[in-house]
Amino acid sequence: MITTYPPWSYSGSRAAIFDDCLRKYYYHYYGSHNGWKLETAEPDQVQTYRLKQLSNLYLVFGNLAHQMCESVIRSWDKERKVPEASFLYQKMRELLNQAYKESQDVTGWHLRPKYQTMLSEIYYDEDDKLKDRISSIKSRMQTVVDKLYHTRTWKEVESGAAHIMEIEKWDHMILHDTRVYVKMDVLYRNEQGHIVIVDWKTGKENDFTDQLYLYALYVHEHYNVPYEHIEMRVEYLLTGECETYQATQQDIDKVSASTLRYIEEMKSCLADDYYNRPKDISFFTPMPSRRVCGECNFREICSSRAV
Repeated sequence: MITTYPPWSYSGSRAAIFDDCLRKYYYHYYGSHNGWKLETAEPDQVQTYRLKQLSNLYLVFGNLAHQMCESVIRSWDKERKVPEASFLYQKMRELLNQAYKESQDVTGWHLRPKYQTMLSEIYYDEDDKLKDRISSIKSRMQTVVDKLYHTRTWKEVESGAAHIMEIEKWDHMILHDTRVYVKMDVLYRNEQGHIVIVDWKTGKENDFTDQLYLYALYVHEHYNVPYEHIEMRVEYLLTGECETYQATQQDIDKVSASTLRYIEEMKSCLADDYYNRPKDISFFTPMPSRRVCGECNFREICSSRAV
């Protein structure tokens, strides 16, 4: 029986995994396929699929922070109501505790890995890492809640200067004959008629311009907006800093060419790109490093991991 895979598509997260390690990329997109079919899949598919679903405290925290921002913006957009910061803080604490408790139930996670949290720090018995991260997140949690209501984006939304267009909406565009997925945290039109793309970040300041330029390309094509009327904004909830960018055609051409290189390199790993069937696992060369392997979900099954 020939395994069928979903149609091939591109996203920023796919590129990030591809950069980390080709073997990790194989496990994530191909080795785990059909692993949710407990009765019919091969045991290694089931195991790989479970490992793919592992999370970690920083990911859970980041997702909760994004959910917090989304709920605040939606609440104001629909009802003109603002949740108290204390409520948001308490809710995040409860959900983090829930993730911790769920991770104690290994049997339940084995049966429903996509719908029950399993923290990699607990799964791999990393007690010291777990303690350090709990301490770190406790100190960050109150900060990101407080900073949200002081961001430039929130001030514009609350003042009525923002007409919300999209909030955490998955969409796509066709680039180089390939479906490219995008999901912007917030997209709105300001009082000047310009479009503002907002990206919330809960970690350290970094260069996210390639991601933002892809968003700008999507907005340019989907809403027919010239680049000079598109503002890209990164709101760092941990520091309160706000960075803004303006895309030029040269920037867009550069990120388009970079995306094409990724697409070509990823498709070179396929035996059949029409049916998205990968070459043999041996083609996906491991790229072990302490940084990547130390956080990789698949270290349990990868013999090439860095120790």
